[in-house]
Amino acid sequence: MKAWQRVAAASAVATLVTLPMLGMPASAEASKAAPAAQCAPGVRVGPDGAAFYNPPSPLPKGAHGDVIWARRVQAPDHAEACRILYLSTLHDGKRVAVSGLVIWPTGTAPSGGRNIVAWAHGTVGGPRQCAPSAEPNPARNLVDYYTYKSPYQTDVGVPALTKFLAAGDVVAATDYQGLGTPGVHQYVVARTETNNVLDSVEAARRITAVHAGRRLAVLGWSQGGGAGLFIGQNIRDYTPDLDLVGVAALAPAADLGPQFQGRVLPGPRNASSPAHSAALRVNVYRGFLAAYPELKATDVLKPAGLEALKGDGTACLQHFSDVIQSNVADVHKLDTLFKPLKDVPKDWARRLHENTPGYVTTVAPILVMQGTADTVINPHSTTQYVKRACTFSQPVEYTHYQGATHNTIPFDAQKEYVPWIAARFAGTKAPGNC
Repeated sequence: MKAWQRVAAASAVATLVTLPMLGMPASAEASKAAPAAQCAPGVRVGPDGAAFYNPPSPLPKGAHGDVIWARRVQAPDHAEACRILYLSTLHDGKRVAVSGLVIWPTGTAPSGGRNIVAWAHGTVGGPRQCAPSAEPNPARNLVDYYTYKSPYQTDVGVPALTKFLAAGDVVAATDYQGLGTPGVHQYVVARTETNNVLDSVEAARRITAVHAGRRLAVLGWSQGGGAGLFIGQNIRDYTPDLDLVGVAALAPAADLGPQFQGRVLPGPRNASSPAHSAALRVNVYRGFLAAYPELKATDVLKPAGLEALKGDGTACLQHFSDVIQSNVADVHKLDTLFKPLKDVPKDWARRLHENTPGYVTTVAPILVMQGTADTVINPHSTTQYVKRACTFSQPVEYTHYQGATHNTIPFDAQKEYVPWIAARFAGTKAPGNC
């Protein structure tokens, strides 16, 4: 695998950082960390660089959510932050290592422990090197990839991070399985993603210096928005000790089944959206093929699509989408990638349906925020999810942001979801507009 090359901003100067190759064993020297690398007392210090993401083999014994190792990273003012490697499980119960971040405020914690905000990030692609925590200085407010100010190759950071820290909250941010750590990323496989998010919260609780309590709110965007909605359905089965107070979903990937059956009205489009949608579709197929051995790639992909499937394991999303744009869309050959949706076999349709939220009640209030100009998540698909969720008893608040895009919604909606989460922690009755 190629070495990672990441660009980190230092003041006004961009510094090129080359990380070691993934897959290399962690050396003994790497584990002998300086005191500054210690995350917290009693927590094993992980190796530096890319070796951090190579878990011990075999995996250590322990429960899901146990911390394998951690390493301190730069944090916002009046806060501490660590990269973490922790135990989690796939949808079928297989044990895996997952990476992420834990960020918490300094100062005295309340007697019942700090509230926890779990951040579930959006789509970054399929390869290991796309993990948000692997970027330099990842414990920061979300940096918009589509600005001249971003030094990163993908979206990095947590929306409103410093606001949550100022409120006294802990923030846990998973990378998801297969991003950073070994294994094919099981993209939008609901049980895998929800387990990974919930175990990042459990990992934060196991670091005693964090003083994390039981109360949890989830903030998710795109891929992570869909994961968050499933957490409201699955949390009692997996982590019954956690108290979920609410889920805030930004342009959630929440309508896979209907979309892949062609049962959603067309949404906003731009010149690049067909290629971007094709990249996402390949990503879905790759994730499902990794999770469900009965599925066959040749049932949904033509020969050119099978070649693209290999590329999805090499390039992060924006690069992968650009390649499809240049090599396929610009020469009017997008139809060479996929079998027609009407020909998708029933086993694929069944798996897509079971990974579509809203057919089962959630145990906590829901806030859904959707931009009307989103060319990535079709607003009509979000509306279809909300209609399903509104048939149950939990409050659902649905807000349209006029002119907001997929990339601007985390910023445009911040004045809504930050106080909404604070109100859920305060015990205020949640609003609903079903």
